Amino acid sequence: MVALSLGKKLLELSDNKINLFWLKFREHMSEIDYKAIGLKAGLEVHQQLDTGKLFCRCPSKLKSNSADFSFTRKLSLSASELGEFDRAAMEQAHKKITYEYLFFNDCCCLVECDEEPPSSIDSQALSVALQIALMCNANIFDSACVMRKIVLDGSNVSGYQRTVLLATGGEIYIQNKKVPIQTIVLEEDAARPVQKNSEKTIYSLDRLGIPLIEIATAPALQTPKEVKECAIKIGELIRRTCKAKRGLGTIRQDINISIANGARVELKGVQELEMIDKCVEMEVQRQLALLRIKDVLKERKVRAENISASFKELDYIFVKSNCRIITEALKSKKHVFGLKVCGFAGIFGTEVQPGRRFGTEVADYLRARHALSGLFHSDELPKYGITEEEVDSVKADLNVSERDAFVLVVADENKAKEAFASVAERCLTALNSIPEETREALPDGTSHYLRPLPGAARMYPETDLPKIIIHKSYLKELQKKLPLGLEERLTLYKKVGLSNKLAEEMKLSNYACLFEEAIQKGIDGKRCAVILLEELKRLEREGFDVENICDEDILAVLEAERSGLNKENTVEALKQKAKNPSKKIKEIIREFSYQKVSDEEIAKIIKEILKKNKALVMEKKERCLNALMGDVMKELKGKADSSKVALNLKKELMELIDKNF
Repeated sequence: MVALSLGKKLLELSDNKINLFWLKFREHMSEIDYKAIGLKAGLEVHQQLDTGKLFCRCPSKLKSNSADFSFTRKLSLSASELGEFDRAAMEQAHKKITYEYLFFNDCCCLVECDEEPPSSIDSQALSVALQIALMCNANIFDSACVMRKIVLDGSNVSGYQRTVLLATGGEIYIQNKKVPIQTIVLEEDAARPVQKNSEKTIYSLDRLGIPLIEIATAPALQTPKEVKECAIKIGELIRRTCKAKRGLGTIRQDINISIANGARVELKGVQELEMIDKCVEMEVQRQLALLRIKDVLKERKVRAENISASFKELDYIFVKSNCRIITEALKSKKHVFGLKVCGFAGIFGTEVQPGRRFGTEVADYLRARHALSGLFHSDELPKYGITEEEVDSVKADLNVSERDAFVLVVADENKAKEAFASVAERCLTALNSIPEETREALPDGTSHYLRPLPGAARMYPETDLPKIIIHKSYLKELQKKLPLGLEERLTLYKKVGLSNKLAEEMKLSNYACLFEEAIQKGIDGKRCAVILLEELKRLEREGFDVENICDEDILAVLEAERSGLNKENTVEALKQKAKNPSKKIKEIIREFSYQKVSDEEIAKIIKEILKKNKALVMEKKERCLNALMGDVMKELKGKADSSKVALNLKKELMELIDKNF
């Protein structure tokens, strides 16, 4: 009931104590009864899959080197098949931004450039997505249609994203609660933003087309903790397939959040799992603050007819201003314009999230819609070089009373007109409701305005691809090969001799499925785990491109090792494959098999090692065998059979001991 008592307390406060209350309110966020305030949250988890690109046959990899070439585009708005325009796309099209795209020869093609039709959907990505749908007990469609989703922010060269709805329904479980799954979608990831300004955005095409699986839950999550638990569970579900890409940016969580009397807000791009609950808390705080603002405006009897977008030029007040932003703007022939906002005294300065105020919310609108860097408002002035005398002059010119606020914008007249229309729109919304919108999650858990919530008008069928037929027999085969559950994996791994540490590390590793295949073939589990979890990581740290080593290569060298290939040569063979991806692993193994030394050379090396380590032999006798064996094999560099070497070394060692004792 803490939330209800806090709400009552809010209504009792005078305007000048609003911000003080919110400072104290934040301290009680952990005490809020989120169910009492009607919190509803749903998750959309987007995870890149470690397969080829979705609608072409290019590999999925990100590049750090310079692009091979680039090209530019401008995007135009198109209507859906029903002749309607999506509101989010309309707002983006209004900005008239130029887009530059960076192209890489080894992971991009004409499909990414929108210069040729897409290829059929990647079969491996499709099978992984269908496996996940089966694991959720979802209802999979007999056929699926590839759709075009209009996206006009330049992140797709074509102006749309290809997406396929594969299944609906299903559920996952968090503790004792069942969370319904609404949709399971397979879609192509967007291009990667490299640089942005108000006129041009540069994107890298390396990420465009990488498969994304999107799992969307129903709005059944009622606390920040439940949202976080659900995200963890979905992440585990996808990672069990061993086809989830790893690293920063490969998984993104969007959270749909609302409270009673609030509005559905979509928080985009929460990347850090540890921040999910905090992001939910911060959005709840923002909506509660906006509801308080609404109540204050109602108490003041502010009405829609009081809000105007009519503004005035105020250059004469700031001719000798010490505000650098204003003086530089006046020199470049821009102007200072002012807008009176009736009844909003103290509102622009009201904190809605830590470090963010209602004025920040309005400034976000101007930045996103009109590429204006911000605004000045009366609740923060005098400041930024603007004096108290200048503030008084503005109030006098605009006829601002004690209950009113004013906003200043520095721009040309046309831009100012658009900006003040947005200011008036946001203030009108504050009188009645919380706006439904898409917001970008920030690293500290707060968020800023991105665009309006998209509508249904942005989807229409992809005309270059046929329907995807999903046969029952295919699903039955996938059902037989579903990944083991985490507890099943741990039981199996410990049975084949893995330590608790290796078992825990392996269970959600992308190598888990390969490991299970290897032990089914009779390969030693401990040795396989060491290669997968330790040796390959070491090679990567040493600069080897382990992406050039496929699962079949690893199985081949482990099979060869079981047939007599020296352990040192197993790792050397993997190194050679990493350096020479075009070379077949069988050729590499064959070369190492032929690199044998004679019995005479082995005997010579053993005698030299024993001579160098005579003091150790005298001290530890036969107990130094293992240490000496390591030195001998290091000298031989894997060019001799280890069991044969061990027999010869033991014989020579015992002869030396008998001779001296």
